[in-house]
Amino acid sequence: MKTVLITGVSTGIGKSCAQNLSSNNYKVFGTVRNKHDSEKLKNELGENFYPIIMDVTNIKSIYLAKEIIEKNIPNKKLDILINNAGIALGGPIKYIDADIFRKQFEVNLFGVVSVTNIFLELLGATKENNHQGKIVMISSISGKRSYPFVSPYVASKHALEGFSDCIRKELMLYGIDVILIEPGPVKTAIWDKAPPPNDNPFLKTEYKSILKSFYNVVIEQGKLGITSDIVSTKIKKVIEMKKPKTRYVITGKKFINYTLPSILPDRIFDKLTAKMLGITNLKKKN
Repeated sequence: MKTVLITGVSTGIGKSCAQNLSSNNYKVFGTVRNKHDSEKLKNELGENFYPIIMDVTNIKSIYLAKEIIEKNIPNKKLDILINNAGIALGGPIKYIDADIFRKQFEVNLFGVVSVTNIFLELLGATKENNHQGKIVMISSISGKRSYPFVSPYVASKHALEGFSDCIRKELMLYGIDVILIEPGPVKTAIWDKAPPPNDNPFLKTEYKSILKSFYNVVIEQGKLGITSDIVSTKIKKVIEMKKPKTRYVITGKKFINYTLPSILPDRIFDKLTAKMLGITNLKKKN
């Protein structure tokens, strides 16, 4: 039975992965933030699932999680680490400060760095251990494409992509592979956390009408995205491949969401985005 650690399994892609893998004879350790989620998921997912209360931004809790896992896996070998935990923050750059970016990066990048570093030994990153584990990074199409009003999130995913590409080369020394999963809009609870168009901190700014358009075009369409099950099914296939690719884009409307921005010159795509959202140059109105 292969062993897997998945961060952030309370909802969305993480929960779907935990459910999919544990029901297919994987021993799954999944991290949650509180006891309530731990007990609920244990009842839902059954005997192959082991919830662990852990915060990816808290080093002590990561080491405690490692101790628990070490005691519950044979030969102290972890087969797969799925770095899934993440948050999404945003807003017009004029009205958000560096603390928003710090909070975003603490989870989406620094948390991933800490978890990966602390679990490398169990994945086989030692001379004495001939084990060769895999690391799966849950990135986003935003790791390769950029959109307005979500610069903290986009920046964190761009950083995650760069980090993953770097360590994939480094970890060839130990035979540990690093694979990026880049989902597009997915039907998860993350969309419900976005402030509604009529109740957000930017209503009294010049971005009021633009953000309403953004909400309708991006947030509402995101709620209609692919299901978490589609992503988790693909992840299962990827981790079972002998020679997987370095990254996988998983999205509906792939041409519009992913391919088109790479084909068009930046200025042309900027203009199309501006037209779609109603972004016009205030200076030209005067």
